[in-house]
Amino acid sequence: MTNELSRQILDSHIVIVDDIEINRLFLEKTLRACGFHNFLCLASTKELLVKIKDFQPDLVLLDILFPSGMDGFDCCEVLRRDESYRDLPILIETSIVEPELRVKAFKKGATDFVSKPIDPAELCARVNVHLEKRHSLKALQLYKSRVEAELENARQLQRGLLPEPEQMKECEQCCGLTIDAAFYPSSEIGGDLWGVQTIFPYQVALWLVDFSGHGMVSALNAFRLHAYLKEHVPEAARPGAYLSQLNDKLLNVLPRGQFASMFYGIVDTQSNQLFFARAYMTNPIILHSSTGKAEKLKGSAPPLGVGMHFYSTQTVPFLSGDVLVLYSDALIETANAAGVFMTEEYLITLVEENASASVFELKDILFKSVKEHAGDLICDDLTIVVCGR
Repeated sequence: MTNELSRQILDSHIVIVDDIEINRLFLEKTLRACGFHNFLCLASTKELLVKIKDFQPDLVLLDILFPSGMDGFDCCEVLRRDESYRDLPILIETSIVEPELRVKAFKKGATDFVSKPIDPAELCARVNVHLEKRHSLKALQLYKSRVEAELENARQLQRGLLPEPEQMKECEQCCGLTIDAAFYPSSEIGGDLWGVQTIFPYQVALWLVDFSGHGMVSALNAFRLHAYLKEHVPEAARPGAYLSQLNDKLLNVLPRGQFASMFYGIVDTQSNQLFFARAYMTNPIILHSSTGKAEKLKGSAPPLGVGMHFYSTQTVPFLSGDVLVLYSDALIETANAAGVFMTEEYLITLVEENASASVFELKDILFKSVKEHAGDLICDDLTIVVCGR
C-alpha cells in the first residue's frame, strides 16, 4: 500500500453495532490498537439507520441478533436498497455457524464475516482488507468521473470543429448548395473531421478526413489538422497542391505509423464542375440528376503523413441537381454478425433507389442502413457527408 492509501485506511469512519456494551468496547479497543481512530458505537440497528447519513461510514461492523427491533439480516437489506450504501463494506460479527444462515446473510447484502469469539489479528486483517478495497474503489470511481468529464469537454471541443449552421446557410445562399452530415465517433471522441468553406464567389471547398485508429490519439491529430485547414493559403483553391502542402506539414507532426485519409474538393457552381484530390480516401459517389444513375469517383493517392507525395487535381461535371456523397471507411469496412460487409455497389444502388430524396433524407437513409447492417459492431469512427446542388 502507498502511504496515502494507508493514511486513508486508518482515517476511515467505522461503525460498530452491537447490543452488548462490552462487545462494542472490545471491538473499538482492538481496532484502536491497529491505528484506527474514527468510531461510532451503537446499540441497535435503528440507531444505525438514523445516524449513518451524518457519520458517512467507510465500514460497518454489525451483529446479527438483537433482543428487539430489526435484526442484522434485515438491516443489511435496507442499507443495500440505498444507492449510497451499495458498495459499503458490512462485516457481520456473529457466532452463527449454520451454512444456510451465512448464505442468507450474503443474500441480504453482507460483505464478510468475523466469527465469535473474535480473534484480534483476524479482525484487524479483515477490516484492513475491506477498507483497502473500499478506498481503491472510491479512487477508481473518482478517476472515472474525472476522465468522463474531460472526455465530455473534449467531445464538445471536437464538435466545435464541425461546420456551424451559419456556414451551411452561407453555402446555400451564395452557391445553392445544400449540405448535411452524420458524425458517429466509435468512442467518446474520434479521428474523423469534415468541413466546408466558401473560398470564392461560386466556389465552396468541402473536405472529409479520416485519421488512422480512433479515440484520443486520432482526435488529437484531427485537432492538429483542423488548425492547418483554418489557415488561408493560395493552395486552398487547388486541391492537389493543397493536399501536397498538408502532407508536408503532417509529415513533421504525426508519429510513425499514423496517417490520414482525406478528400478535398471544390464545387464550382459557375463552371458546373467538381475539382478534387484524394489521399487514400474511400471512393466518393456522385448521383447524376439527369440520368438518375450514380457513379463512384476512382483514382486515389497514398495517405497523408507517410512520405513525400505529390497529389493531382481531378475534375468531373457537377450539374444542378447532382448529389455528392462522402463517407469514411467504417461505412464499408464494418462486417455484420454474419461477416458480410456493405459494398460500394450496394451504396450506389441505395443512392440510386433514393434519387428523389432530399440531401437530409439521403443522409439519414445511409446512416440508418449501416446501423441496421452492423449495429453495435461498428468499431471505427463513421462520418457521412451529403452535398447537393
